[in-house]
Amino acid sequence: MADDRGRNRKPADGHNSADPESVVRSYWERIWLERDLDALEDLVSEPIVRHGPDGTETLTRRQLRQRLAGAFEAICASEVSVHALSADGDTIWIRLTLRGVSLATASAMLVAWMGQYRVAGGRIAEIWSLHQAGIDWEG
Repeated sequence: MADDRGRNRKPADGHNSADPESVVRSYWERIWLERDLDALEDLVSEPIVRHGPDGTETLTRRQLRQRLAGAFEAICASEVSVHALSADGDTIWIRLTLRGVSLATASAMLVAWMGQYRVAGGRIAEIWSLHQAGIDWEG
C-alpha cells in the first residue's frame, strides 16, 4: 500500500487485536495486493455482512473467498493508494484507487473504491462498498 502504517499485528494466540484502521489496511494489503485468501481467517468475521449496489448479503468466509477468487481472475492488483481514511470507533471510511492489470486484456486497469467497514473483535464484520473501473482518485 502507498502508506504502510496499517500492518496487521496478532498476538501469539493468533487472535487479531489490531485497531480497526489497521485491520482495514491489512485487508487491502494482504487480500488485494498479496492475494492471500487465507488472511480472511484473521481479518473477516464469520459470517460477514456485505452491502453493495446489488443489495445486502450475509456471507461465510468460504463464500467471500470464492467471490474474491473470482475477482482475482479479472484483475491482478499491483498498488493500492489510500487517498482518505477516517475512523470513528469501530467504523472506518476509506477512499482508494486500486491499480493493476486486467487479466482479460493484459492492459493497465484502475478501480476507484469507496468503502465503510465495521470492525468487531478485531475482524471486519460489515462492509459497505462501491467501486468504479477507470477512475483515478489520486488528486
